[in-house]
Amino acid sequence: MNGLTKTPYEQRFSSYVRSNRVDDLLRDSIDEVLADLLGRQVREAVYDYLERNCSCRRENISVHLPKFLELLEEAFGKASKTIGRTIARRLFEKLGWEFQDTPNLELFDYLDAANARIMKELTERAISSSP
Repeated sequence: MNGLTKTPYEQRFSSYVRSNRVDDLLRDSIDEVLADLLGRQVREAVYDYLERNCSCRRENISVHLPKFLELLEEAFGKASKTIGRTIARRLFEKLGWEFQDTPNLELFDYLDAANARIMKELTERAISSSP
């Protein structure tokens, strides 16, 4: 990649507003889904690869989400979409929300929806608590 073009994941990621709580829940969701779907050894191999080749530690995976998703796509092809939706499903469960599996949506689409919902709820709370 030359310094001028962004991958599709990086383009989507630039609009994703993160909070510490959502980052923690996303990281835990990724961790659990990788272990559940691929096994603990494969999960550790994924984390090891990210750390050695992308300078991305498990603790910072939400910051390096585009790299993580590119690795999944390279390693698992179309199955990476299923892994992404499963991560989104787990994240929504952790947030206490109902998950609606929608064809053609990917992890970033669900993250965008979660971010929009969080922002809406924060705005509604701020409006309702203002004098």
